[in-house]
Amino acid sequence: MTELSPNPSTSDPGLLAAELRVAVMRTSRRLRAEAATGELSPGRYSVLAGLLASPQTVGQLAAREQIQAPSMTRIVNDLAAVGFISRGENPQDKRQVLVSITDQGSAALMRARSMRTAWLAQRVAALTPQDRATLHQAALILQELSA
Repeated sequence: MTELSPNPSTSDPGLLAAELRVAVMRTSRRLRAEAATGELSPGRYSVLAGLLASPQTVGQLAAREQIQAPSMTRIVNDLAAVGFISRGENPQDKRQVLVSITDQGSAALMRARSMRTAWLAQRVAALTPQDRATLHQAALILQELSA
């Protein structure tokens, strides 16, 4: 890593926001690519991660992922075919189907998360202690910003 030097973008919130957006998006894209396998594409990963908290309808999943319901139906069908999710009746509305993550789906999700973490840990290990401390502070700030 390079030493920090005075930079006009640190005093201009708009410039700093643009730098952060680019850095976060590139890192996110790279993390998705590192964990993408034949088992779990980035789209499938995101759907499974969304189901960890609670079962959801296809419509809820589509809204969360900002895609059309037919596209989500294809993803759900693919995940069901490999046993990563199950479908059940919605107790509040019998006309709807609730999608839940299975143990097999949870295991696949954890494997993908481990791959992402390992890739990032390898890069973080190459940083100086000072850069790791700075990155720790930045992570805390980013978590606070996104809360």
